[in-house]
Amino acid sequence: MKHRKKGRKLFTYQAKNRRIFSEYHPVRNAVGTLLMLVIMAGLGIVGYNIVGPVVTRIRTEESNPTLTPEPYFTETQPVQTELIAEAVTTTAEVTTTVVQTTTAVTTRRSAKFPEDTVVAYYTSADVLTDLDMLENAAKKCADSGYTAMILPMKDDIGILHYATASERAKQCGAANDNLLTLREIRNAVSRYQINCIAEFYTLTDRTYPNTFNDGSYVFLDGNTRWLDNAPEEGGKPWLNPFSQGTWDYLAGLANELTAGGISQIICKGTVFPHFYPTDSDLLGGQINDPGERKTALLNTLNTIAAAAPGAGLYVDGKALTNGLEEAFDIDQLSMGTVFVEIDPSAFTEPFTAVGERYDPGTLAFREKMLMLTDAMQKAVGGRVMIPCLREDTMTPQELHIAIEALAEAGCRTIHIYPAEEPADENAADAALNDGVQQEAA
Repeated sequence: MKHRKKGRKLFTYQAKNRRIFSEYHPVRNAVGTLLMLVIMAGLGIVGYNIVGPVVTRIRTEESNPTLTPEPYFTETQPVQTELIAEAVTTTAEVTTTVVQTTTAVTTRRSAKFPEDTVVAYYTSADVLTDLDMLENAAKKCADSGYTAMILPMKDDIGILHYATASERAKQCGAANDNLLTLREIRNAVSRYQINCIAEFYTLTDRTYPNTFNDGSYVFLDGNTRWLDNAPEEGGKPWLNPFSQGTWDYLAGLANELTAGGISQIICKGTVFPHFYPTDSDLLGGQINDPGERKTALLNTLNTIAAAAPGAGLYVDGKALTNGLEEAFDIDQLSMGTVFVEIDPSAFTEPFTAVGERYDPGTLAFREKMLMLTDAMQKAVGGRVMIPCLREDTMTPQELHIAIEALAEAGCRTIHIYPAEEPADENAADAALNDGVQQEAA
C-alpha cells in the first residue's frame, strides 16, 4: 500500500499580518489612536494660546469699549440735564457712547463765590458768531468761578442767534443757517463744565409779525397790520399775545432749545406795546381790558412752559412787589421758576409783599439784601426764585456782599448781568407820537 507523501505544512495566518504596522495588526490600531489623541491635545494647546487672547479682547471690548475722543465741536448725543425740584442749574455732563464722546476739560473753580452756589454770567450775542470766541468766553467764565453762561438765543427784535430748524423763523428772516448749532454751542461750553441758559424775548419781536399776520396785531378789517408808530416815524409790528400763531411759534422755539440741551429759558419782554386811544376802536376793546390782557399774557407763558419745562418768567423786583408785573399771577402762572431782578437801591420806602410789610429803613446793605430776598420769595409764591443782579446797580464790594447774603438765604442759583448798554437814541418813542399806526398787510 502506497503512502501519500506529506507536503510542507502551511499556516493560514498570512505573512503580511505578522508585520506589526500592518493596517490589520491590532497594535497598529492602538498606536494610531494614541497618536491622534496626542495631535488633538497639541492643537488644543496651540489654539488656546492663540485664539484665547482674541476672544478675551473681544469680550473686554463688549463690556468696556475703547472710545476714541472726538473734537468738541462735532455732533454728539444731547446732554441729559435733570431739572431738579429747586431748579438749580447743574454742570452739564456729556453722555458718552461707543462710537463718540466729548472731551471734557477739568478746570479749577475760583473761590470767589460761596460753595454749592451756581452763579451764571450774561454773555453778549457776539460770542455766538464764532466757535473760538464762544470757547474763549466759556474759559473766562470758568476761570472766574462761574458755572453757567446766559446766552441771548432770541433777542428783543426777534432775531435768533443759533441755527434753528424752524421754517417760519427762516421765512421771516429771524434765522441764519451759518450760525452755530445748539449742539456746537453746548459742546463748546461744556468742555469747561459750563452750562447754557437761554435768554428768550417773547413779545418784543418785530421780525416774525413783519412777515406773518397770524402773529401780529391786525385791525378789525383783517387787512391792515398795526405798528407801534407811523411808518415814517420808524413804527414796528409786535407779536400779538391774543394770537394762536404767536403761541405756536414761541412754543416751538422753546421746545427746540430744550431738546438741544438748554436747561433753562429766561422769558423776557412779555409785555404789551403802548397803545394809542384810537387803537381800541381799530383792534378791539380787549387791548385795554385788564382781565383779557393778563389772560393773553398768561396763555402765552403757559404755552411756552408746556413745551419747555425749564422756562421761567423774568420780572423786575420793584414792579413785582408793587403789583405792576402784568404777566405775573401768583395763582395762574404755570411756570415753576421766576427770575427776579433785585436792585437794592430801588427800595428806599416801606412796601408790602403778599400782605406782609417790609421796611428797608436804615438797614445795612447785607441785612437789606436778606430782607429783599425774603420778600421776593414770598411774592413768587411756591415757585423757585432766582435772583438777578446787575453790576451797574451796586459797587463791586456790595455785589460780593449781595451774593453772600443770597447764598445765606438759601438761593442756590444767582444770575449776574453786566452794565446795560446805552439805549438807542434814534429809537422812536411811541408815547410821544400820535401818528397813524397802520400798514397795509
